[in-house]
Amino acid sequence: MTSAPTAVKVVVMADATLPRLAWEALLAPQPGLELWGTAAHLEDLLAFSLDGVQTAVLLDLKEPLLPQVEQVAKAMPRISQLCLVDEYDLSQIIALLQVGATGVLSRDATLPELTRALIAASRGEIVLPPELAAQALVALARGDLRSQPDIDTLTERERDVLTLLAQGMTNKDMAQTLFLSVRTVEAHLRNVYGKLAVASRTEAVLWAVQHGFEP
Repeated sequence: MTSAPTAVKVVVMADATLPRLAWEALLAPQPGLELWGTAAHLEDLLAFSLDGVQTAVLLDLKEPLLPQVEQVAKAMPRISQLCLVDEYDLSQIIALLQVGATGVLSRDATLPELTRALIAASRGEIVLPPELAAQALVALARGDLRSQPDIDTLTERERDVLTLLAQGMTNKDMAQTLFLSVRTVEAHLRNVYGKLAVASRTEAVLWAVQHGFEP
């Protein structure tokens, strides 16, 4: 008699309460997944017994992903991390893989796609968008990016946001100046942090000033 496949253990790491509750409701019933719970911080994640095989952590974070992925990877090197991103950006994908992520998935993905990605990530398989997978793996093998953040990877809008950030503007001020929503500005900031490999607003401002993004 063939035994049933073992469900993949999943923990969701999200820094906001409502998303954590939503993920619990969404993932708990999914076949093939065993939701162990949610975590707001690395300390919460460490409280789980995640030493077994086939364990995946889904990261749904507002803050810069790179430093948090790196912290998790250092603290729990055997754990697979699947990062949700607003959009697929080659430089960000490579940087995330270099600091310990197992894969990335768009926030616009379907639930079946997410389930498949979590199962694949738990097996140690690299989860990447098909259109960028080859480029990302080649660049990763060569050790490209990460060491020297490239200003050319910033989009025009991200440059605008970085310039206003260097002027000391709040997210609300930037949104009003650029005729964007605050949420859109926050998304651009996350992308900027990831591309520049900085961990905070202060570091981003210092980088901007050093590279000519002055008032």
